[in-house]
Order: sequence, then structure tokens, then C-alpha cells
Amino acid sequence: MYSMDGINQHLPSGFRFMPLFSSIARVLALCFLMAAPAHSTTHIDPAGFIELRDAEFLMDASEKPPTEKTGWVAQTLPDKWVSNHARHDGSGWYRFRVDLDAAPHELYAIYLPRLGLNAEVYLGAYKLGSGGSFDEPVARHWNRPLLFIIPPGLLQPGQNELFVRLRGHAYTQPYLFPIFLGSEVELRHAFERLFFRNVTINQTTSLIIVTIGLFMLNLWWRRRQETAYGLFGVSALVWAAQSTNLFMVEIPWSTAIWETLVNASFQVFSALLLISLLRFVGVDLPRFNRTLWLMMIISPLSLLLVPADFFLQLTTLWHLCTVIAALMTLVILLREGFLRSNPDARTLVAAMSIIVLFATHDWMMHSQHHLLFWLQPLLQNDIYMLHFAAPVLFFMIGMAMTSRYVRVLNEFELLNTELEQRVREKHAQLEVSFMRMREMEREKATREERERIHSDLHDDVGAKLLSLVYRAGSPENADLARSALQDLRDVVSRTLDDTFDLEDVLADWRNESEQRLRDAAIDLDWRQDGTVSGLKLTQPQALNIGRILREGLSNVIRHAKASTVRLTVSVKSDGLHIRLEDDGVGELRERPCMSGRGLLNMQNRAKKLGAVLRHYSVDPHGFGVELHLPM
Repeated sequence: MYSMDGINQHLPSGFRFMPLFSSIARVLALCFLMAAPAHSTTHIDPAGFIELRDAEFLMDASEKPPTEKTGWVAQTLPDKWVSNHARHDGSGWYRFRVDLDAAPHELYAIYLPRLGLNAEVYLGAYKLGSGGSFDEPVARHWNRPLLFIIPPGLLQPGQNELFVRLRGHAYTQPYLFPIFLGSEVELRHAFERLFFRNVTINQTTSLIIVTIGLFMLNLWWRRRQETAYGLFGVSALVWAAQSTNLFMVEIPWSTAIWETLVNASFQVFSALLLISLLRFVGVDLPRFNRTLWLMMIISPLSLLLVPADFFLQLTTLWHLCTVIAALMTLVILLREGFLRSNPDARTLVAAMSIIVLFATHDWMMHSQHHLLFWLQPLLQNDIYMLHFAAPVLFFMIGMAMTSRYVRVLNEFELLNTELEQRVREKHAQLEVSFMRMREMEREKATREERERIHSDLHDDVGAKLLSLVYRAGSPENADLARSALQDLRDVVSRTLDDTFDLEDVLADWRNESEQRLRDAAIDLDWRQDGTVSGLKLTQPQALNIGRILREGLSNVIRHAKASTVRLTVSVKSDGLHIRLEDDGVGELRERPCMSGRGLLNMQNRAKKLGAVLRHYSVDPHGFGVELHLPM
């Protein structure tokens, strides 16, 4: 019994002592609760409130307060049926006695911060309010508070009896936490804060998670080979559907079916999420994946078939398997991220660590009445935390997946740009190749035409020049005809684009010079060093140097009256040097031919080549011609 003088001045405020693991989970949960208190009742100014903690309990299916029945037993709240009562299915009644010194002068209310599964409140025989249907499907208020207004004048001085009817179910964990009687204004403030935390936030986060899931499914639909995105999107939708259990009051099926689906959805969600994460980081573990798929299929079937008395124990076992699978996935991500330097795995480690931490905490919350009995004092006033962290976790994982998707798109665009550049370069190269091919075709046609002209000239003009060589009346005429024949061969047999080995060209010059000088009874002293090997001459170089030498030999044959000609070919650091010296009579000035057109032609040809041509006297008699061609 309570009186206004005996008001409990110590409303719950903050977390109670618990192990380090749970404390860490609580601290992290604060990041997701928008500074809302983590306790079941929130912080309320204690003045004017009565905390109803001590009651009497009677398991009874009556629809009205069983005031005439016996068997009431003392019960202190919080009262968890799984721990305190052999039967936790059906309805039970709580009776509170409140002594008031005087009737309240303001509007009062009854505030039920935590209950499960449904409740209705009576003040004496008067029904203050109900949470909804007590028949199947039972209205669900396990995660939402209830507030009932007390009509003015109903509370009287002296003793007042307050009854709370609680509806439980074998597939759930029925409980009732301390309730509060006091000012409607203040209690509504506490009610709205708790309602916002437990209902509004979860409704909002469910919409956010649905959006993330649809976005990921859209990415997968556009790129079907990225199955990780599809599985992650489906897991998000499964979680969002499961999260409706946090705020849905009227359900479409019986409580047994609903609880089976809700509990089995944890395994479905976890299997899809973990498989998607492993595929995302490129890890292929066939046995582990098959285990997850089997867990996703067997869990709903086993929960549908298990008797009601063992349903909660089986859900505890399945949730433990889920936590173990999540922990194994975290270990795999740590290995891939930090031992094998997988950047995608490293980005997921933080999110997966939070999942494992909160999932373990929530599993302990769920199993404290079935397995971990020693945790009941530590987790007595705790709350489930994973659903508060869910939107942030989905956002973190979604951002990691989206970042890689965007990165791949950027790389694809860069590759496409590079490919376009390469195509342009290849197109330009093809254009050059086509131009070269056309040029080669023209050169081929020109060469064929030149060969035809050469053949005609050789067969016609060449034959005639050769006849003149043999029919010439004098050596001078024969040499002139032979020189004309060689010029004809040079013109028609060498193209502008050809290059010639210097050794081959020198061999031709030597043969020609020996023949011409032999016919003129002049000896040839040919000197050539070995450094000419490997050097090349262009067609203009070969043609003009040949004509300069031919002109020089012609002058020797016609005017020098020489007995010997020395021709020296050498390659020095500054280029090619060719010297033509004879032992003929007279000085340079005594040879008028060297000051006429012959000298001018030789100088002009040397100038075309960028070469230097000089004439000089040779001791004791004779003269020489030196050609210096930079190479």
C-alpha cells in the first residue's frame, strides 16, 4: 500500500551496473538513441508520482477484476512470467492498493512503461483503458508504453484499488515493469519520450532501411552479376519487415505464427547479410555458405514444428547459432582485411564488430530466462539494442558497397576514356598506315613503270650506247659513250627512297673506274679502309658522288696524260672523305677544263649534298680532288 507521504523518490535513472561487455554495448547504443534514456521509464521529476512496484498477482482468465477470488500472492515488479510463474500463457491480474490523503486537484493518469504482451487497467470496477484485443491475434504492446487517463473524481481519499490485466502467450515472454500514478501532464511527457524512442524511431529507421534495400536491389537489377548487392538488398527488406514487430499492434496472424516468423527472420536476415558480405569481399567458402543457407531454411521449419513449451528455448539456440555465424564472419573479414590487405573487408570490420557486439547483448537479453539465469540481476532493466544500431549499420555497409560501385563506375569511365583515346590513336595510326599503303602502292606503280622504262632504255638506248662504246673511233669517244651508259643506268635503276650500302656502291665505282682507266692505259690505285662497313648512302648521295667521280676521271683521261690514278676512300669522325689524285702533267691552272663548266657542275653537285669539294696540286706533279661529305 502507498500513500502520498510514502512516495518513492527514486525513479530509475540511467544504467545499472553490469559487466564490461554490456556497458560497452550500452555506450555504443547511445549513439543511436538520440540522447533518449536507455532505461525503461526515462528520467522523470519524482515530485507528485507514485511508483507502484509492490502488488498482488493472480493467474486468472476473468475479463473483469476478480475481486472476490482468493489465491492472490504478493508480487514485486518487474515480474517476468517465464521466471516467476509456472504458466506463462493466458491472462493474469495485478492488484495495487493506493492510499491517498486527499483527492487530486489535477488530471491524473496511469503510465505503463514496459509490459508484454497486452494490458488493460481498472480503477476499482471502472475500466480506464485497454491496449487492444486479448483474443487472437493478441494486440502487441511489448515494445510500446501505455498511458491511461483517470477521469476526475475517480480517485478518492483513502484506499484505492488499481487492477492491471496482463495478457501473455506461450511463444512470448510476458512481463510487467513498475507502473506510475501521477500528473497526466508529466506522465504524458515521459510517455511521449519513450514512445518516440521505441516506436517512432523504429518506424523511421524501418523506412530508411527499406530505402537502402530498394536502392541496393536497383543496383543489382542493373548489374545482375553483382549478387552481393541483391542479397544485401533482400536482407535489408527482411530486417525492415521483421522490425514491424517493434511497433505493430494489430498483426494479421495468430501470435504463434507471428512469433515464429519474427524469430526465424533473424536467421534469414543474418544468412543473407553474411553471404552478401563474403561475396562482396570476394571470399568463397562453400561449406560456410551452405551452412548459412541451411540455417535460413531449417530455422522456420523447426520453429513451426516445435511444441510451445520448447519454443523459446529453440529460439535461444537458433539466435546463438546466428551470433556464432556473425562472429565467424567478423573473423573472416579481419583475416581478409588485415592479413590479406583487402580494402573492402577492412571497411566492413567496424560495422560487423558492432553487429556482433549488439547481437551478443540481445541474445543474452533473450536467453536470460532460459539459459543464462545468472544474468537476470544484471540485465533486469536492460533493453534490446540491435534494432537501434540497424540503420547506421545498414548505412555503413551500404556506403561501403556503394563506394565500390561508384569506384568501379569511375574506373570504367576512365577506362572508357582511355579506350576512346586509344581508338583515336589507332585510327590515326590506321590513317597513317593507309597513307603509307597508298604511297607504297604509288611507289610500286612508279617502280614498275621505272622498270619498264629501264627495260626499254636498256634494250633500246642502252644497246645503242653500248654499240657506240665498241664502235668509237677514239678512246675519248668510247669513254664518253660508256659514261653516258652508266648515267642512264644510275637514273633508271635508283629511286629517291632507296638507300645503298657504301661498300656496294664503292664496288660499282671501282669496277667502273678500273674499266675506264684500263681502256685509257692508266693504272688505278684503289685504297679503301675497313671503316666503311655498315654505312649507308641515299640515292642523291650515291648518284651525285658517282657523277663527281666520273667527271674527275673524265678530266684525267682527257687532259692529264697521267699513268696512275690513286683513289682513296676513308671514313673519319667528321664524315666520308674521297680523294682522287693523278700523276699527270701541269698545274691546276694549266687545265682549262677545271675552270669551266666541269668544275662548276662538280661544285653544284657537292653543294646539293652539303659536301665540300676542293682541288689541289700534287707534288711533284699532278693534281687532286677531295670530297668531304658529313655523315
